[in-house]
Amino acid sequence: MFSKHEGMKTSLAGGSQSPLWIYFSLLICAPLSHGSVSSGTHEIQYTVRPGPNNKPQFQQTTLFNGDVIFTCSSPALLDQPRQEWVTHTFTQEQLQQRHKQCRGQYEEHLSWHEKIKETMSGTLDVLQRQRGCITNSSGVSAFDEWGVNGEDFLTFDPETLKWTALSDRAIALASEWNNLDIRNYVYRNFGQNVCPETYNTLRMSRAAWINNTGQTETELHIFVKPIPENAFSCIRCHVTGSDLSGVRIQLTKDGVPLDSGVKLIGPRPNGDGTNQMRVWVELRLKDTERYECQVQRGTENKHIQLEALLLDKEPPSSRERPSSVDLKKVLIGTMVCLGVVLYIAFLKRKYLAERLCQTRGAVVSLVEKELKKYLQYVQTQEQFDEWRRTDDEFYPKQTGFISGFLSLYRAAAPKETESTLTQSQL
Repeated sequence: MFSKHEGMKTSLAGGSQSPLWIYFSLLICAPLSHGSVSSGTHEIQYTVRPGPNNKPQFQQTTLFNGDVIFTCSSPALLDQPRQEWVTHTFTQEQLQQRHKQCRGQYEEHLSWHEKIKETMSGTLDVLQRQRGCITNSSGVSAFDEWGVNGEDFLTFDPETLKWTALSDRAIALASEWNNLDIRNYVYRNFGQNVCPETYNTLRMSRAAWINNTGQTETELHIFVKPIPENAFSCIRCHVTGSDLSGVRIQLTKDGVPLDSGVKLIGPRPNGDGTNQMRVWVELRLKDTERYECQVQRGTENKHIQLEALLLDKEPPSSRERPSSVDLKKVLIGTMVCLGVVLYIAFLKRKYLAERLCQTRGAVVSLVEKELKKYLQYVQTQEQFDEWRRTDDEFYPKQTGFISGFLSLYRAAAPKETESTLTQSQL
């Protein structure tokens, strides 16, 4: 029972007996409620273990329907809320009262730690305790269990006010504690009265917070999905809501809870202000079996049944699972299509390369043709020298172009024409 606290060790010193005011404070300071008792659990866990410099460390954890709602630890000894609805429903005065109660529990459990260490044989490394109540329509069931070094040690029966040793090392201590009448009456009152009243107060506070803040109602869905690799199917149950604290999900087969292979995830945020919890299991489905998803939180109960239409009569291997022949056909078709695409791309690239070569050849031919035409009008050095010599002989080198022209003209023109031209032109 105390295995979840295994690994904690302590060596503490304290008083040998708790003061009586601690017991009476449980009666005076406990929250009261006049509402009806509902189904659920309220539990407080205590742990004493060694800390730095051999100083004792104390941890108190309060749970409501399995969810942590308060934690208090040394050296601060402040009972801090751990749920949003708890933060908004407790007043500062109520929180201060819880801080005071935590300090009282710290002193009490350090005192009992020292007492147990003195009476038992062996080493006391860690002291653990869990007490609370389970309330339902049948009434209240209280419990108060103690553990030492991760093993069951003592248990208290509030009906008979008797302690029972669960270990040989606890026999002497159980006999001694049976004579502590005042303490035992206080413990019984906590389990039978204070605890259920506290639970009822917490339940109504939480319900009022949900109603005042407009929290969304819990939604429940169930799905089934065949698993292609085998003949199994996966049944999934999804629960969504603004606050899923205290929610319990259970899958049943023909009314019997499924325990083997059931997996749970959550609560996890959906990103829209709501949270989700999922539970699933893999098994062989039959249309003659009835599967349900059940959700419980306090007195709220919901359930949804997996419809028979969702259960296929044929196994997944012949229903939805593709055969190996079909897979081969798909693979071959894919390879053929890929080959055709690659071949078309190759032909297109080859065509473009040929067109490019043809275009380059045409351009080169055109350039060569035009170049040949141009070269027809280009003279060699010998031709140019011959042309210049001939030109010099034809045009005498006297006083330039005009003088040469006039000399030729005079030689060829009549006398009267020359005098007329000379007077008019010059």
